[in-house]
Amino acid sequence: MQITASQLQTKHKALIDALKRGESVEITYHGQMLGIVHPAAPTVNSKEQEAAMNEFFGMHRDSGIANVESELREIRKGRRRSLSDL
Repeated sequence: MQITASQLQTKHKALIDALKRGESVEITYHGQMLGIVHPAAPTVNSKEQEAAMNEFFGMHRDSGIANVESELREIRKGRRRSLSDL
């Protein structure tokens, strides 16, 4: 796909759609090519990376927290218990 520099403001969705399809997009200015935008290369988790992530996210498993949602709700409820605390 080719797009001019002035079209970037109005056709940014077309640029994003082309990148999602895996296409490279050439950007031109006054007929001269300024550059090429390539889609990002997908990241692949290696076995070591995945093991490190599992270890990191499981580091609090021994703290006795049974349910993450109830623990977060308890943390976020704030200082005031009722309207009478105002």
